[in-house]
Amino acid sequence: MHLQIIATIKKFFSQSYTEKDVESLFFWFNSEKGRDEISKSLDNGWSSFDYEPAHVEIDSDKLLRNIRIGIQKQKNKQRRINLMKRLPYAAVLFVLIALTIVINSYNRQLSDTDKNDYTLVITENGQRSKVVLPDSSIVWLNSGTTLSYNYNSGNSRLVKLKGQGFFEITRDENRPFVVQSGDLQVEVLGTRFDVNAYPENEEISVVLESGSVLLSHNQLTLDCVLEPGEQADYAVKSNEMSVHQADIEKLTSWKDGKLIFKNDPMKLVFEKLERWYNIDIEVLDEEVYSSIFTGTVINNEDYSQIFKLIEFSCPLQCRVVDGANAGEIPKVIITRL
Repeated sequence: MHLQIIATIKKFFSQSYTEKDVESLFFWFNSEKGRDEISKSLDNGWSSFDYEPAHVEIDSDKLLRNIRIGIQKQKNKQRRINLMKRLPYAAVLFVLIALTIVINSYNRQLSDTDKNDYTLVITENGQRSKVVLPDSSIVWLNSGTTLSYNYNSGNSRLVKLKGQGFFEITRDENRPFVVQSGDLQVEVLGTRFDVNAYPENEEISVVLESGSVLLSHNQLTLDCVLEPGEQADYAVKSNEMSVHQADIEKLTSWKDGKLIFKNDPMKLVFEKLERWYNIDIEVLDEEVYSSIFTGTVINNEDYSQIFKLIEFSCPLQCRVVDGANAGEIPKVIITRL
């Protein structure tokens, strides 16, 4: 694949793309050369993807043809829409290419391990899941979280987490359980604890409900041992660790289908609601963030009702805009009264 195209794709990860980037991706996708490159990348990626128990056959030509038909229908209906409105088409292309990159990266990571023992679990925004590990340990995964593990590596029980997970670990003194989030590691024998490590946050937080955990980091000279009821916050940029008492029920209630807010800053509230409901919240006035919110969100409660509650308790106006097209996530526009 052309290096310039790859560089353009990378801009979508950092959300630094321009209208010109969207234009170049759109026309590259519709070119014969672009289609050939995508088809080859997909074929190569899937042919090297070793996954059990089922073998998946992918017809990349048919896949691309169907996508092009969908795009052409949209073009006929919306010829006067500007290039930024074509972003969904470029996003379809981006997903295909990102899928190929992920597959190839996945295979490289497994080059020294037994691929059949490697497991990747992903929860999208708006989803939560419960995972039972091979040693009978249980992990609850919050929205927008990725958990990966491979137990076929000696005596270690190592898992990697991006996002938020609550762990209930089966005790095994001969095999410590280790959660790795970036450069931070949480080591336990048997305990219940929560790790909040979303990549977009500036802190990684560990909350201990029972047992004992050891936190270590390759940039810190001292390890940190938590006691039940304590929370450790690691500042990623400054490499600083702080420990304090925590509200365990509030911080771990998400695994039971609830979000509990107690005088929380509105910025944090919106971040959690976006992942919880898979919605887009647009704040038009920065003064909105000066508000705080107290309330409880239940899993099956409609998000429009939540924003009515926020309007009632805070000097804010919340306007819900449902997605116009299928697959388009709803948006909530927030202004200050």
